[in-house]
Amino acid sequence: MILGSTRMILGRTFTSAVGAAFCLTLAVAPLEAQSTAAPQAPGQVFFVQLADTHWGFSNAAVNPDHAGTLRKAVAEINALAERPDFIMFSGDETHTTDDPAVRRQRMAEFKDIISALVVKNVWFIPGEHDASLDSAKAYREFFGETHYTFDSNGIHFVCLDNASDPTGSLGQAQLDWLGAVLKGYDRDSQIVVFAHRPLIPVYARWDWQTRDGQAALALLLPFRNVSLFCGHIHQQRADSADGFVQYAAQGMMFPLPAPGSTAKPDPVAWDPSHPYRGLGFRTVRVNAVTHEVVVTEYPIVATPTGAAKDPVVTVVARKFGFSPSVIRLRKGVPATLQLSAADTTHGFNCPDLGISAVLRPNQVTTVSVTPDRTGEFTFMCDVFCGEGHGDMTGTIIVN
Repeated sequence: MILGSTRMILGRTFTSAVGAAFCLTLAVAPLEAQSTAAPQAPGQVFFVQLADTHWGFSNAAVNPDHAGTLRKAVAEINALAERPDFIMFSGDETHTTDDPAVRRQRMAEFKDIISALVVKNVWFIPGEHDASLDSAKAYREFFGETHYTFDSNGIHFVCLDNASDPTGSLGQAQLDWLGAVLKGYDRDSQIVVFAHRPLIPVYARWDWQTRDGQAALALLLPFRNVSLFCGHIHQQRADSADGFVQYAAQGMMFPLPAPGSTAKPDPVAWDPSHPYRGLGFRTVRVNAVTHEVVVTEYPIVATPTGAAKDPVVTVVARKFGFSPSVIRLRKGVPATLQLSAADTTHGFNCPDLGISAVLRPNQVTTVSVTPDRTGEFTFMCDVFCGEGHGDMTGTIIVN
C-alpha cells in the first residue's frame, strides 16, 4: 500500500512456529540528508532496538508529547550516520485497551507512523499491552507471528513471545520449538535473542521476569556466544547470569522507576526541566568474528536535527576481556560509559583519559568523559581477576 512517499510491502518469510512470520520491507524514495547504507562487513550486523512505544497512551502528566515522541525517534533514526541493517521493535508497540476496534486502530496508526523510517527491514515482537488480552489475535493481523527466527550475515536472531500468555510465560510448546531450532545451530554460533520480558529475572515482585525464563536459558546455556535483549522495564540496564548478558532497553513513551525504589512501578512523572529524560533507543553492533557486542544508547531530543548527541556506550567486563574491546568516541563530544561486570569484580582503567572505575557484578558504574585529543588510548582491568588478567585490555579510539 502507498503511504506518502514510502511503499510498504510484505517482505521475506522466515521460520516461525505457526504460519508465516514477516518483517516489513520499506522501499524508500530518495530523501535529503538520508543516512548512508554502508556495506555489511563480514560477520557483522548493525541494528536499532526500540521498546515500549505504547502508541495510544495519552496521559499528559507523564508525557505531554505522547503524540510526538515516536515521530521524534523516527526522525533521529533516519538521521543516524550509518543506516542500520534492520530495526527491532521489542514489544508494547501499542498501549493496552479493552476495545478490540481501538486496539486495531492503534496498531494501524503505529504502522503508519513508522512507515517514514528509511531502514529497509523492520521486525516486531509483542508485549502484553499488544497481545495478552486477545492471545495476540489483533497483533497477528498487523505484525505476523509472535515468535520466529531469522539470520543475517552469519548471525542467528531468535525472537520469542513471553507476553501473549497473560502469565508472562513462554509455554511448553514454544520451549519445544526453541529446543528444535537450537539443535540446528553450532555451539560457537553467534546468537541474539529478543524477548519483551526479561529472561533473566530483574525484579520478581513487579513481575519483571519470565515465569519459565530459566527453562529457555537452560536450552541456550550450551551456546558460547549468546546475547539477550528485552524491553518491558522501561529503563536501560544490563544484567548477567550463567555467562549471559541481558540488555534491557529504555522505553519510548515513559520511564519506570528503578527496581524496588517505589511501592509500585508506576510511570515516572514528566520533568519539564529535563524533557524526555529516560526515553530513547539504542544501536547494537554484533560481530560474529570477535563475538563483541557494542551497545550505544541514544536519548530522545526535543528537536531532532541529526543523530542524537552524547551517546551512552555499554561496556561489559568478564574473564578475560571487555565487550566491546574497541570504543569509538569523538574529540570534544561528551559521552557516557556504562560499565558492568558479568562474573566477578574487575577494573576499568584508562590513564590517558583519566578514567578509573571498579566494576562489580550486576552493578552499573557510570563514567562521563569528554576526550580533549584524538588518538588511540589503551584501557585495562586493574583489579586482579585470575590467570588471564593480563589479557584484559582494550582501546578507546578518539576521532
